[in-house]
Amino acid sequence: MKRVDRYLLAESLPPLLFGLLLYSTLAVVSMTIPRLQWVIGVPLADLGAWLALQYPTAVVQTLPIAIVLAVLLAFGRLATANELLAMQAGAISLGRISRVFVVLGLVAACAALALNQWVLPDANARVGSLYWRLTSTGSGLFRLASQSIPVDGFTLNFGKVDRRSDEMFDVRVERWDGRSVSLVFADRAVFEPRGLRLYGYRTMALDLTALEAGEANSGSRLVRADSRGSDSDASLLLTMSTGADELITRFSSGGFEDPRSISGAYRAANDSNLPARERQNAAVLFQRKLAEPFASLVLLLVALPLSLNYARSRSVAFGLSLVVTLAWYLLLTLGQLLAQTGGVPVWLGVWLANLILGSTGLILLARRVVPR
Repeated sequence: MKRVDRYLLAESLPPLLFGLLLYSTLAVVSMTIPRLQWVIGVPLADLGAWLALQYPTAVVQTLPIAIVLAVLLAFGRLATANELLAMQAGAISLGRISRVFVVLGLVAACAALALNQWVLPDANARVGSLYWRLTSTGSGLFRLASQSIPVDGFTLNFGKVDRRSDEMFDVRVERWDGRSVSLVFADRAVFEPRGLRLYGYRTMALDLTALEAGEANSGSRLVRADSRGSDSDASLLLTMSTGADELITRFSSGGFEDPRSISGAYRAANDSNLPARERQNAAVLFQRKLAEPFASLVLLLVALPLSLNYARSRSVAFGLSLVVTLAWYLLLTLGQLLAQTGGVPVWLGVWLANLILGSTGLILLARRVVPR
């Protein structure tokens, strides 16, 4: 690494870390305030753990803002102190100087992608589950009672939950394949690390085509299979790729972030066994988990020319960073709404903000940064 690169990193890393800490903390606080009345009285250590679990999501969401702030502050100071002019006089072009910030944006994008894939799924799932443990008796499974929960191509439904033991009662699992359905009834069930353990179960496979008018012996042809456990303690393990914490976070109506990873969202978007609405929501989530990390690079394209032209003070740099990121988030929200309602293709709606601001940044750069 050359001396000029080290110097530029020394200029940009402190404001980047400061901005990341500031904006991520504000994001966590904004997510906590609506629930403040429910977490009052919670033990301080437990509350601190719950808040800490929200930081990975906040970091991914605020990285683009922090990148913009770092570029505006660093480039603005260098321009104000005429250090950029001195570098250009020393045959170092603006394009060469900008390379350091591009690399910084790439590193930020890769870090955000890694967090989305390997860290956020577990952290977000624990955020929802821990919240209900802190504010009510039990893990929050009671919030899912009487709902039809889509899991791995089948639907889970249960009548009630013992909040102390998280044991579910009057359980039904169903899976449709055309006009055939497989059913599992159970008196009770509990979640285990490998899946759902059913007790007092009965399994049935029905072929509803046998009920078509005019067929003889339709009753005997309707039931393809029918079996049950030997007693009320006989158990059946239904393996699942989704744990209880994730289901609680997704379906408890608590307003928590979706805990699925990039690959998990992609699988759900292409799972023909899921309802069309679920597949569309998963497709939007998949595209968003890709678009958000690359916003660090997109906003970088806008921040570089703005820093050269306008960021002559810290207050102006802060103001410009907020304007740029606010414009990006508004466009992202608009595009996501269009994608969810089917107004535009999912990929176009979610990437709309990146496309518009990326094009704007390239135009501004073409006018201001001329490589030599």
